[in-house]
Amino acid sequence: MEINGNNGNTIDAPYLRLKTAEKPRRSFMINVQSPKTNLRHSRFDPMKTDVVVPEMLASVVPPSDTFNPSTDSLHAAMRPIIVLAQCFSMLPVCGINKPDASYLRFTWRNPKILYTAIAFLGVLLMSIANVWRLLTSGINSTKMTTFVFYATALVTAIMFIRLAMQWPCLARTWEKLEREFTSRHRRISKTTLATRFKIVTTVVMLLALVEHGAAMLSAYISALECAKYRGETDIIGIYFQSQFPQVFTKLPYSLWKGILVETINILSTFSWNFVDLFLILISIALADQFRQLNSRLFAIRGKAMPEWWWAEARNDYNHLATLTRRVDNHISSIVLLSFATDLYFICIQLLFSFNPIRGAVRKIYFCFSFGFLLARTTAVSLYAASIHDESRLPAPILYSVSGSSYGHEVTRFLTQVTTDNISLTGMKFFSVTRSLVLTVAGTIVTYELVLVQFNSVQQVDQSNITNACESYFGFT
Repeated sequence: MEINGNNGNTIDAPYLRLKTAEKPRRSFMINVQSPKTNLRHSRFDPMKTDVVVPEMLASVVPPSDTFNPSTDSLHAAMRPIIVLAQCFSMLPVCGINKPDASYLRFTWRNPKILYTAIAFLGVLLMSIANVWRLLTSGINSTKMTTFVFYATALVTAIMFIRLAMQWPCLARTWEKLEREFTSRHRRISKTTLATRFKIVTTVVMLLALVEHGAAMLSAYISALECAKYRGETDIIGIYFQSQFPQVFTKLPYSLWKGILVETINILSTFSWNFVDLFLILISIALADQFRQLNSRLFAIRGKAMPEWWWAEARNDYNHLATLTRRVDNHISSIVLLSFATDLYFICIQLLFSFNPIRGAVRKIYFCFSFGFLLARTTAVSLYAASIHDESRLPAPILYSVSGSSYGHEVTRFLTQVTTDNISLTGMKFFSVTRSLVLTVAGTIVTYELVLVQFNSVQQVDQSNITNACESYFGFT
């Protein structure tokens, strides 16, 4: 195609387009407020390789498939975990098996509440029995540890009832944000959130089951030795009486009472493990939301983006920050309880380690129990700290934004990323960051030195068989 110029010469059309494209456009990306106005008024230089045309933005970070709340939401991922928790009298929320979070509700007129109340009453009676034992027979490390264990189960039950009252609203808010993000963020993992939740839950609960089974086996061996020493045949009776002296020194023993007390002990053990598991799962879900946003930001690194794009990204980040604070308001007391009890049990188990442990089974149990406790505490710390880590990752991308697209929205975004502390907290006493792991480790060493110095460790003569008639670790 040829075009006649003013001087009568013939100009090739492609050459004309090239000359036109070479003209500088100094108004590049100015006053661009939305995708629509940007499409009408913005002009991009096709010779620049770092410019992304608005029509191509969707292809830079392909969105996920259509959001399906019955499979893709936090509600769907938490469904089997909450069902498992309800089997052990925790999180009595209705509508768990419904397709989305809009069906969730909490009501006091619910059979699950009755089951929770019965379990709560059992743990309360065990706590009272432990207090009475401390007042009447004196205080030592084993008795105190048993009291802390059941007191922790009691407080945990109260906290999760409160959380159950707030869970429907929180789940709906989370699902609304997930639905909105699906249209802009692509899924970064081939493994769904529900699958990851199931894997983590299976690992933690299996280890907890092995740990509790080893505790029961260790106590049963002690009961065998005690029965042999006393010349008795009721090994089960000796097992229950030696494991729960706070109950059977005040009440006459019978088998049904022993089974009932053991059931309460199992419920308390599950709640102790479930606290850490719940925090790990919530941390995974929150960090995953930040990770999707960061993936979208990394995809445009080095490219000039319009002002409206940065405004949209900053708005998404702000929504995630608001969601994190809302979640923290609901579970910060649980975070504090988790770190306090784990720290206490780590210190007390280190203190018990100075006592000679008789028998290979007891040694294996003690090592496994202590290792599992350390691993669980470390996992909670690192997974919860990953939220803070992911919230800081946009900073390097924002620092590398080119001058042509560095505008007011980028400045606001960068300010929020670098100054806002987005993390889970322990009732605002501390923020769970990666450095907290070293702080907790230092605290354990400090308190252990204090315990060793001010608590005389009783070195028991292992040749005395009557030790087999005493419970070794009162929190199992």
